[in-house]
Amino acid sequence: VNGRSKTGQPVKGPPFNDRCVAVAGRCGYACQEAEEAEEMRYCLPDGYINISALVDDIPLEYNRVTPVYIFVYVLLFGYAVKVLMSCPGIFQPYRRCIHYGPDLTSQLKYVLCVGITGGGDEGKGTMIRNTIGMVAGYLPKCECPYIVCNNEEGHRVQMETCWQKFCNVIEQLPHDDALLQFMSTWCEETREMYLYQVGSKVKDKLDDKICQRLSGRTTLEKLRGANHEWTGKASNDLDRTIDELESNLNGTDKDDPTSKPYNKFDNMPGHEDVVKEREFPNIKMLRMYFTSRAKPKEDDRIIMVQHVAVGTWYYEIDTSIAEKRDEPESADQWLGWRSTGRILRYTSDDKDRSKVKIPLRSSHGKAGGLNFVDNYISLKVKQLIAKNKLPLTEEQHNAPSLYAIADARHQF
Repeated sequence: VNGRSKTGQPVKGPPFNDRCVAVAGRCGYACQEAEEAEEMRYCLPDGYINISALVDDIPLEYNRVTPVYIFVYVLLFGYAVKVLMSCPGIFQPYRRCIHYGPDLTSQLKYVLCVGITGGGDEGKGTMIRNTIGMVAGYLPKCECPYIVCNNEEGHRVQMETCWQKFCNVIEQLPHDDALLQFMSTWCEETREMYLYQVGSKVKDKLDDKICQRLSGRTTLEKLRGANHEWTGKASNDLDRTIDELESNLNGTDKDDPTSKPYNKFDNMPGHEDVVKEREFPNIKMLRMYFTSRAKPKEDDRIIMVQHVAVGTWYYEIDTSIAEKRDEPESADQWLGWRSTGRILRYTSDDKDRSKVKIPLRSSHGKAGGLNFVDNYISLKVKQLIAKNKLPLTEEQHNAPSLYAIADARHQF
């Protein structure tokens, strides 16, 4: 066997478990009891099988028959109809507005534009450039609240202070027309600004020309050269706030204790949600929010799941509220629930059936940030309507809202 055994070679005695050999013949088993042997109908006396029993003509079958053709035609027809139905307006026209009119906004509860920053290239410069585009999207003669929200998933302190400085600039604009004119020019000044000029590759300090364009300095100078209305006391206040934004971008603001060089950041308290709101007396329909949902330190070994598991941060609400699927009465109440967040441990008491556990970060990444903003803004608008702080009609209270997402690395 295997070239190692010879005829007549002696072998060791039993047991033979480790060296059993199965021997077979051409027509079947070589060793069979006579009474168990089966008749070998196709085996010749010399031990071969007749070739006629092994090879024969095989009839060829084709699928080129009528039932198959019908089946294929039905599939192709169904696919064609599906494609055509996916194109709006082919079989039936749909109503759409070709031009913007202020009356369109009277049919909405609010317009929300969200920009999300996380990390890497998405620092202060990227956020400001993105926010310039979002505010520039403010609708002329808007009849519903236009809400701009910056959601900071990186949970960084310097991002919030920079956002506040930006809002100070917007606050100095005297009316809607001034806002539209200033933001339109600011967009032109920053729209060809690239990530390598404002992103993570910038170390410690922005290029002076880039910083002047990003802070609105060149925008104000351009408007002053074209229109005398951009001079005077109001313009001087705008000058001051632009200087503050410029200093904040480069981390040279001596009056700000959180000031740091460009792309240097401190983390906010991980278990706390941070929400800031700004209103503008001169531009009543514009509201700006800065949100940063809690980002507690989690064990890297914990699997990120949608439900509460050991190692997950969570907060609790009453079972009665969860069963009725009632919304919180206000954004403040919802944030209050979330402020009680804690981590689930193996030793935690899990027998209280009067409470329902909800994960503090039900979805990770930017998708979870968008969900957080949607929840917060919808509750906040509901709260403002209840306090009669929004100039909405009764019909607008139950009207749909428009949700726009502005990618942080692009200008909206």
